[in-house]
Amino acid sequence: MAMTSAQQSAWTAGTGGSAAPSDLNLLILGCLFGFLFLFAAWSLLQAYQGVKNKTVRMDKLAETAIRLVVLILMSLFFYAH
Repeated sequence: MAMTSAQQSAWTAGTGGSAAPSDLNLLILGCLFGFLFLFAAWSLLQAYQGVKNKTVRMDKLAETAIRLVVLILMSLFFYAH
């Protein structure tokens, strides 16, 4: 949804004219996907260590990987358009 001229002038006054709304959107999406990929790496590492220590079954590692892939794909579909 595009901003009206009043909203655009308010944004420019609030930011001092140095940042566009698309810049903030890019920053938020970058932080979101950075966090998601770090979370996915941490989750897979924890699941692998559980498999290595024989406290987690191998099928749970595959299940974790599938869930993380679905989470990242859904996030890409809904937020990165």
